[in-house]
Amino acid sequence: MYNGKMRVLNSLTDLNIMRILRLVWKRKKVSRVEIASALKMDKSTVTKIISELTEKNLAREAEAGSSGPQGGRKPIFLEINASYACVGGIEISPERMYVCLEDFCGTILYETMQAIDPVSFAQKGFLGFVKEGIDLLQAASGRLRIKLAGIGLGVPGIVESDADRIIQSIPLLIEDGIDLAKDIQPLTKIPVFVENDARCCCYTEQLLSKGNGAQNMMYVLAEHRRLQPLEDSPKNLSVGLGLILNGKIYQGANATAGEFRSVYWEHPSKTQFSPSCQAAQRLDDQNAQRTFRELAKNIAFLVNTLSLDYVYVGGLEKDRAEEIVKFIREEIVSLWPYAWNKTTVVATASATQRAVSYGAGAKVLDRLFGVPELDEGGRRRRAPAAVSPYQYLLSLS
Repeated sequence: MYNGKMRVLNSLTDLNIMRILRLVWKRKKVSRVEIASALKMDKSTVTKIISELTEKNLAREAEAGSSGPQGGRKPIFLEINASYACVGGIEISPERMYVCLEDFCGTILYETMQAIDPVSFAQKGFLGFVKEGIDLLQAASGRLRIKLAGIGLGVPGIVESDADRIIQSIPLLIEDGIDLAKDIQPLTKIPVFVENDARCCCYTEQLLSKGNGAQNMMYVLAEHRRLQPLEDSPKNLSVGLGLILNGKIYQGANATAGEFRSVYWEHPSKTQFSPSCQAAQRLDDQNAQRTFRELAKNIAFLVNTLSLDYVYVGGLEKDRAEEIVKFIREEIVSLWPYAWNKTTVVATASATQRAVSYGAGAKVLDRLFGVPELDEGGRRRRAPAAVSPYQYLLSLS
């Protein structure tokens, strides 16, 4: 991520710094006592690290909290310095490119949308639009005089984010794959990360905290759009799923988790739904509810089988999304075999147009404030990164 001379994340001190940084970032406002308790750290260690973080301007003191029931000194809350740097998110779909810039606390600083049509896509290609999105973000961060720490790219298709590779995207005409390091990273000196669009939406819900820390969640990204950026490509209801299982974004084997086709699908349907659901192509049709109901049955089956806590529906206009939400709630109850009621929360999504691009930026924040996973013996499950995330963050100042 950075070519300067830095230590790698090998020491216990570095690990503790990242644990504290992540907690402060996720909790928004938290006291030193709460940090020590949550991370089971010695208070003196927490105090020393917090002093370093505030000195480096990565964290700062917020307002004081309330005294305890017996009075005493009020706790001082800590928070991430939102303006320390920013991250960017780019969504590219067959019909549009949406770009946004957000600070370290997720506040939108800049956003813009550009239509994509078959002619412009033929001229620029996928990588041409990626370059254009990167240029827009770098120019915006320059105007705002805030350092750009990383860029996330959200696209429909099979994306192996851990390997930094788009394996295939039928909607974007990518058949032979796109390698991030070889094809995209040379376009900028800023670190770039790539993710599936529906999984980006999961990052959006996590950052906006609407999921209330849900351990098991589904995001239903339903869009009525052109299938591909081609002149003869029809509009369809296109659906992709993002999953959070046991608190983690779930990619599945070969990064294919979330690819959707209705269990009622049969040849010769040209949609993701059964042949009877031609309304998938015409959402203004009076039979569109048949498609929504079929989608709801598929989602309810997964919700009950996986025992999900939350389901969010996004991508469509609010009234259409609310129709789908209503049907999912009904189908969850209809397909649940026990007498006691399911408590799954089903709702429309927090963000609308910017959900994918915002989530792509949120993924970058999740990586910047990430902590290496350890096995039961306290060893890293993966080899250490070439550079400590903390040292990279310091390099931005």
